[in-house]
Amino acid sequence: MSQDADRMAQAAAAASGRRLLTLTAGPPAAGGTFVSRHEGRVVFVRGTTPGETITARLLEDPAEKADARFWRAETIDVLEAGVDRVPTIWPEAGVDGVGGAEWAHIALPAQRRIASEVMQELLRRAGVTSYPLEQVQVEPAPHDVDGLGWRTRVRFAVDTDGKVGMRGWRSHDVRDVGENPLAAQPIRELALGEWTAPAGTEAVDVIAPSAGPASVVLIGRGLDPASVEIPESWGDADVAVRTARGLVPLRGDGTVRERVGERLFTVGATGFWQSHRRAAELLTEVVEGVLGAAESGSAWDLYGGVGLFAATAAEQVGPEGTVVTVEGNRRASQHAAENLEDLPQVTTATADVTDWVRARRGGVDVVVLDPPRNGAGPELMRLLAAQVRQRIVYVSCEPSTLARDLAAIESEGWKIVDLRAFDLFPHTHHVESVTVLERATT
Repeated sequence: MSQDADRMAQAAAAASGRRLLTLTAGPPAAGGTFVSRHEGRVVFVRGTTPGETITARLLEDPAEKADARFWRAETIDVLEAGVDRVPTIWPEAGVDGVGGAEWAHIALPAQRRIASEVMQELLRRAGVTSYPLEQVQVEPAPHDVDGLGWRTRVRFAVDTDGKVGMRGWRSHDVRDVGENPLAAQPIRELALGEWTAPAGTEAVDVIAPSAGPASVVLIGRGLDPASVEIPESWGDADVAVRTARGLVPLRGDGTVRERVGERLFTVGATGFWQSHRRAAELLTEVVEGVLGAAESGSAWDLYGGVGLFAATAAEQVGPEGTVVTVEGNRRASQHAAENLEDLPQVTTATADVTDWVRARRGGVDVVVLDPPRNGAGPELMRLLAAQVRQRIVYVSCEPSTLARDLAAIESEGWKIVDLRAFDLFPHTHHVESVTVLERATT
């Protein structure tokens, strides 16, 4: 940090009444921070690396948090750099900067080592015992050399003056994004930071799909679609407005196209799809290699989205087998039916996954599930332990809830036979993983 920036940060801390501490950063913690201690109290610090000495600004007023078990702080100056520190790849993600790149100052191999340590510790604390945890190592995505330009889905914030940027870490303020180096090139080319959004715009979603033009969705509960003038600089990008009444396409049909292998998937412009440009392809290859559905067998694809893994399961069971893909979002489920209409062995269900599984009778051979960050939950894992005859493949984007769920199913007599973790969110603490589960032998 420059001396001017240091003085400004210290002045801001003094003005806010927040205390400055000199700390030595320790091991990583879940959530992208690092553990330090001050007079016996734990301090979770953002913006540091293990082993370095820093000046940190408390995020809470210590007078108001005197009895708190821990404090949170942000690095404002590095007094003695750690061996993992490198020049940041995104200066706007530094002190008082945007969220979403909390490890932009850490060397990429070190990020993966640190993420591996965090994941191992979460599994250990949850009581997972059926798999050697030292083998849990975060792998890079294929051909991802620098961790840049990977994000194909970005949500921008908009302030009351129409300024487009991103919110600061633990802040509602909208900050400049600069070059936005994690975003895919088609998103950067839109130069949204130089554009003023129309009145009523609260956020902007931008998608750079693998097949077809970019898509821009302006979001605002009271936004008037008629007030939107599409800039020439957006080229042939599809444009839509999402209000309290729903999605209004201005150019295009409100969907994007994603290609995985030879198959095209239609996805709602604001619907879920993996954000890393290689993620859908990589995860499909991994699931295909471990699912092990037998020809003429049965499979469930839970939290199935638009049908990505159901397509893989359908190929394995063949035309005489059965696949059911279950998704809670009605629009995504409709897209899944359309995307897989050439596979008559697949049926779609729009339902709460746990409720749907609870109502089943007769069981199933194999299951693949890809829940949101809050995970499947212990109840669903217990239901699957009773219903699934052969194998469960659990795709997870949140190690803490995965650890909880794996411990739950281990207690029901299942074991982990493989666990692979992938760095599909470079320069952040997030990790994607694929776990293979089978019944334990006695």
